[in-house]
Amino acid sequence: MTAGDDAVVLVVQDEDSTSPADVALWLLERLEGWPEHDVQLVTVVVGELFDNAWNHGSPPYVVELVLDRWRESLTISVRDRADRRVGPWRPAAGLLLVDALSARWGVLSQDTTTTVWAELVFED
Repeated sequence: MTAGDDAVVLVVQDEDSTSPADVALWLLERLEGWPEHDVQLVTVVVGELFDNAWNHGSPPYVVELVLDRWRESLTISVRDRADRRVGPWRPAAGLLLVDALSARWGVLSQDTTTTVWAELVFED
């Protein structure tokens, strides 16, 4: 994110309009000037959450980054259109990686959407 931006949102309307590589480029532009370690951390988590939505949901995909300057944290969420899941989530390799890299993460399933979010806390 550039200075002064505390929240940014990317909406991907359909699978043909924006690829995961396009999302990665968008993200890198938002993180310009951030420390390299933080950029790598955010890139991995956004990539895993977006890939999860891309593989298991349907467009539109909504990627949202919300920076909390007081807590020095970033909440990343990726929402997709999906049928309501029945039963508990079983994290595969990508979400296990998100779990290891984030302070906390979760899933919010509503009638027609699923949002997977993760909170990253940055250390000085």
